[in-house]
Amino acid sequence: MSADISFLTPYWSGREMMTVHLESVRQFYPDAPIIISKRDGGHEEMDAHRVRFGVDYIIEDCSHTDAVLRLFTRCRTEFACVLDHDVVLLSTLDPYVRAIRAGEYDLVGFEERVREPAELREARIAPEFNGWLRLAPGSTGVNFLIFNLRDFLARYGLRGVRGMRRGAGGHFEYDYGIGQRLMRHKYLLPYHTPRYGVGNLLMDGAERVAWHQWYGSHGRRLSGTEHERSDESGVELRAQYVARTEQQFLADYPHLDFSQLDPAWGPELDVAQEIGAISTPGFIARTARRIRRWPSYGVSGILDKLRVRLSRWQHLLRR
Repeated sequence: MSADISFLTPYWSGREMMTVHLESVRQFYPDAPIIISKRDGGHEEMDAHRVRFGVDYIIEDCSHTDAVLRLFTRCRTEFACVLDHDVVLLSTLDPYVRAIRAGEYDLVGFEERVREPAELREARIAPEFNGWLRLAPGSTGVNFLIFNLRDFLARYGLRGVRGMRRGAGGHFEYDYGIGQRLMRHKYLLPYHTPRYGVGNLLMDGAERVAWHQWYGSHGRRLSGTEHERSDESGVELRAQYVARTEQQFLADYPHLDFSQLDPAWGPELDVAQEIGAISTPGFIARTARRIRRWPSYGVSGILDKLRVRLSRWQHLLRR
């Protein structure tokens, strides 16, 4: 089955987690293609991964979205598992590939319906999100997603990756278009365990399928001017919490402690009410926030962003 699937990973920073990620993929898929889009340099690290794990990599300074689009164009197998570098496989994915091929469902992932762990919710470091890390019911992101990429590109092209915002409130990612077009979803359920903080154990019934640590590139994403939500309160607290619990995971691996599991998808909550309670900025507010950040980028930074956006459109128009 490994000849049918490639593993596609956009990567920014976090060498220890990347090493565990690659070890886990090779445990179940010793020969499958692993293709990595590495942001912000790192030839020495990536050469070491190439020698040890047989990965293919490209160094390119682009956003997570653009990295995913470019990885899709480089994939030569029928199926793809696109996953962040802080995802650790705990079982084979072959049954899901067979089920997709048999027409039981179109994709496998987890629903964008994930609560923050209790410790972060109690600290209320981001009250505008009402305790949610992700809340977009019916949507799937590319943190961990398995689907027939060849068929998807033949039917929709790269432009099919772009999602449409549906209704007010909730979270949104560019790549939601995959799940909007491939509508038969198989969801793995996320669980928290207090030992590893913000991360989730992704389960299919009693089967432990994967671990997703979240914020794997926290050294860049939650530091200085690089953090994703520069207007979010408590960024430093979040960064400390994420770093501490990630180190605990790395110290324990592969002898992980999954005791005291707690459902992370909020099964007891009214989703419609939860969406209404989230403060999501509209188009004008989002645009204004981007413009306010421009001075921090400098002229060269703005030109780089324009270059990356132009490259995205060139990729989309070619497909």
